[in-house]
Amino acid sequence: AIKDVLFLRVILIIACLLQIIYQLGPLGNDKIAYWNALFLTTNLIQVIKLIKERSPVKIPDDIIDIYKIKFSHMTNREFLYFWSLGKQKDVSNQSIIKEGEYQKSLFLILSGTASVSRDGRIIATLRRPEFVGEISFITREPASANVESESKLYYIEWDQDELRRLKTKNPAFWTKLNQCLGEDLAKKIKHNSIIKTKETEKLEGQMS
Repeated sequence: AIKDVLFLRVILIIACLLQIIYQLGPLGNDKIAYWNALFLTTNLIQVIKLIKERSPVKIPDDIIDIYKIKFSHMTNREFLYFWSLGKQKDVSNQSIIKEGEYQKSLFLILSGTASVSRDGRIIATLRRPEFVGEISFITREPASANVESESKLYYIEWDQDELRRLKTKNPAFWTKLNQCLGEDLAKKIKHNSIIKTKETEKLEGQMS
């Protein structure tokens, strides 16, 4: 009947409070009153915790665009929690991912560009705020392409095993994370299919 857990706990606090007054007053039963006082305290602590979790927090200006574009399914607090799990790094003209290797990290570009290549041919260019290695994270299969930084590249990196442990520790957050990654992957597939279609039409036009 009560779907909101916060409202449910408030109702329980009121019920416990009335029970304490009733037991100490007309009935004079101290033991039941003490037990209800314990339940009241427990629920009060949980209410404070829930209010704190739901209170708005400000996302720093330098990453607000990343939140709006990639993580809009998360609350501000969830996004900042996810962000705190990562480590920011920078590289110059280095390989980030090698084709055929199992990946240990999930990346998100903060600035600079990275080229995606397969069989010696560049097939895509990644910029802020795009994921790198999300396919390997979702499928748990080796990387299907090489990813190399072009000049200076700044990125944030998350350990894949640490993220997967969230599936047990925080299932609701895990679902939102997968939703964000799934949408990002779908956009990339759609973009690549459009490019391939244009290339095919151009080739057909040249042949005709």
